[in-house]
Amino acid sequence: MKIKMQVLSIIILIVLVADIILPFLVAIPYKGYNHLTTVMSVLGARTSPLRVLYNVWTIISGCIFILFGYVLFYYYGEQYKGLCIAIGVLFILYGLGCEIISGIFPVNKNANEKTASMIIHGIGSVIGFMALLVVPLLLGIIQLRTKANIVGIISIVSFILSLVAFTLFVMSDKPTFENTVLALTGLWQRLAMYMMYLPLIILVLKFIIRESV
Repeated sequence: MKIKMQVLSIIILIVLVADIILPFLVAIPYKGYNHLTTVMSVLGARTSPLRVLYNVWTIISGCIFILFGYVLFYYYGEQYKGLCIAIGVLFILYGLGCEIISGIFPVNKNANEKTASMIIHGIGSVIGFMALLVVPLLLGIIQLRTKANIVGIISIVSFILSLVAFTLFVMSDKPTFENTVLALTGLWQRLAMYMMYLPLIILVLKFIIRESV
């Protein structure tokens, strides 16, 4: 079981890092794509040269996220069963909504073209993103209770920063903020994601190191 958990933790770490790096690589042949103003979902649109790669990856990433709850429960489930179940459900919502559904139902580059695929994608993404938003807060509570104060504080701060970035992301498409720094939709989406991922990466590294001792 120890080896199994270590392998799963390593796979999760690879997925977390790949989720951050892959959008930059997929965007290279996509002429006109701007990371600051365009959301990552557009990388899976029909106009994206590497849309198949990106959409397949999001589905794979979503499946791995669902397993994340299992790994977390292995380490903390005995003491913090309720919190682990809650986080596990949030991982499932994120994996299904923001990753798997997004990969199966890609968006159009033109946001004004409302298709069934875009509507499903939008609903799944909103539910998934908001689910993951809460995870750093709950992880921070677990870490503080286990006296891992530094990791706990990082998790809480990450939650606050991701909440701020997510709020700016939601506000970014409002006409009021057009041609201002608040209109950088892609930037705020990425910052929110990075802040949500930071405590997860630290936690998985902690699991890997623990099993290596």
